[in-house]
Amino acid sequence: MDLDFVQKLIELVARSPIDELEVERDGVRVRISRHASATSSTPQPGPSAQPQPVGVGEATAHSAPTVSKSARHSIRAPLTGVFYRAAAEGEPPFASVGDVVEEGQKVGVLEAMKTFNVVESDRTGRIVEIAFEDHAAVQSGDVLFILEQAG
Repeated sequence: MDLDFVQKLIELVARSPIDELEVERDGVRVRISRHASATSSTPQPGPSAQPQPVGVGEATAHSAPTVSKSARHSIRAPLTGVFYRAAAEGEPPFASVGDVVEEGQKVGVLEAMKTFNVVESDRTGRIVEIAFEDHAAVQSGDVLFILEQAG
């Protein structure tokens, strides 16, 4: 299972009304959930719960089921518009992968109807993924950033 496939699954869940999706492919099980549940920290029986030697391409896929286990959080687009990672062309981005952001910190801007709307982090954490490139068209509810607890 490759990272692009997992990313497409995440985007599917983000854009749909479903709360949870579980897929098994090539002996790897990926579970994506909007909300962490008490049972999500309990290992599920099956191939992903047992230690297995994995290749480089598979290691990322095996880490995907830990989304709810490692206290990850998504910062979502509050509205539909064009996403900008920096204040202006040539300026450094507000936040990059690996940065620790504080609650209320500006991480991006969305332009909608010629109005610029600040995207702020709604909690403290380390950015582990940025889902869209600069100048990307995004829909309300799309995942923009994925955070995990800093520590």
